[in-house]
Amino acid sequence: MKTSQAETIAAARAFLAAGNAEEAGQPAARLAQYQGAFGPIIKALRPRLPARAPKKGWQVSCNFTLPQFAQKYPEQPYTVYVPRNYRPDRPHGLLIFLHGGAKGRGDHAKFILTNTFVNDLLEESGRIVCLPSAPPHDTCNARWQLPEAETHLEDLIEELESRFNIDPDNMILGGSSMGGMGAYHLAHRFADRFSSVLCSSGSWDVAFWPCLKGAVVWLMHGMNDASLFRRRHYTDVAYARCAKARLDHFGVENVYREHAGGHHLLEGRGNFREWMKASQKYRRDPYYPHVVAVTPRGLTAWSNLNQDGTAATYGKPYDKITALDPAPHARWISIDGIGDEALAFDRMIVSQCRDEVEKDWNDYKYEVGRQYVRAGLVEAWLRDDGVIEAIPKNVTGFTIWLHPKMVDFKRVRVIVRGEKVFDGKVQPNLATMLESYKRRRDWGLLYPAKLHITPETNSLPWRTPDQLKLAAKKAPQSGP
Repeated sequence: MKTSQAETIAAARAFLAAGNAEEAGQPAARLAQYQGAFGPIIKALRPRLPARAPKKGWQVSCNFTLPQFAQKYPEQPYTVYVPRNYRPDRPHGLLIFLHGGAKGRGDHAKFILTNTFVNDLLEESGRIVCLPSAPPHDTCNARWQLPEAETHLEDLIEELESRFNIDPDNMILGGSSMGGMGAYHLAHRFADRFSSVLCSSGSWDVAFWPCLKGAVVWLMHGMNDASLFRRRHYTDVAYARCAKARLDHFGVENVYREHAGGHHLLEGRGNFREWMKASQKYRRDPYYPHVVAVTPRGLTAWSNLNQDGTAATYGKPYDKITALDPAPHARWISIDGIGDEALAFDRMIVSQCRDEVEKDWNDYKYEVGRQYVRAGLVEAWLRDDGVIEAIPKNVTGFTIWLHPKMVDFKRVRVIVRGEKVFDGKVQPNLATMLESYKRRRDWGLLYPAKLHITPETNSLPWRTPDQLKLAAKKAPQSGP
């Protein structure tokens, strides 16, 4: 039975609102019957902008207006700048900039307007600018790395899309100090959403740099960030120098700017303007041909920081905020599950620096070590001939999301671990396209077809024994 466009839109709304597979079943069946163009349906589903054009200029301490977020974020208003040339009928770029600070709560976004002296540069960007407030926490000094920070950012973008005409492929993210730490973290989580990320005067503890492929990473730091007997090495320039070397090592596009000043964003004004000017030519590519999906990933949420730069170890309830969280989706790859193997991540190791010992300050050392994390990895390439190749490691299965701009649906070819696992036709489905949206609530990452790949497709196994358990068995036993 043919389904009308109105019925399809109603089914699509029900599908998006479904909380589980059972609720989504009936609308998904209706969507499968739809034979028309997908574009008008997606257009009808996207947020409707207010009839009245928004006020131009700075709007300080805005409360969330969407009902599902208004009660969720009573302590996290945001500040927004609407450029003078904004028109509701034309998509605009978006800049989200993360404030510094430490533990606490309340509207800290205003700090940027009153203390960083870059308001004019933000206005010059030509973008809609949003200054959000970090998730509140009374003990964590890295609030942009809390698990709820990622959800907050997704909710914030959905809120802004309900108010302004935003181009989903023209978003950039930046942050300084605690915001710079958050930018390192959220770059790992959102490299497939932001075309560029600026990490200014930040630091990192563990990282998996290859997953940043597809975004242009800018690192900005002052060589005098640490100041003798005044400012410790919590955000030493060494963090940025090491990150630069590792990004280069893995072939992640990046720009490094080290200035002669200290920690304050003001002292990097020239580099900050350079990033915003350069980012005008960057665009997110939903079909970027080299995807490195890894889960979990990101930085840990330090509830405190040891003097040697390592994350402090806590028992309950703090153990919840020091662990890495799952992040299975990366552009056109989703990891369906992981095994028991441990993969090597980078870890920053720095020397002790006692406040009163000048030699410690002068001889401060750092190096990149290893941190073994139970994680799954899929590295995938979209070749020039349209063939998709993938190398999974310690995953129980993964999904490839497909779009006509990537491959010819009449013949899709997939090679996994050197073996051909699929060579055939795929059928586009409106439910699949909406399912791809629900992964990240991203209107720019829409794929109307998918393939599930499991270990049974290969002659050789994907997983290896858990090294950490093996090491425990081989360790010498203490006692008589």
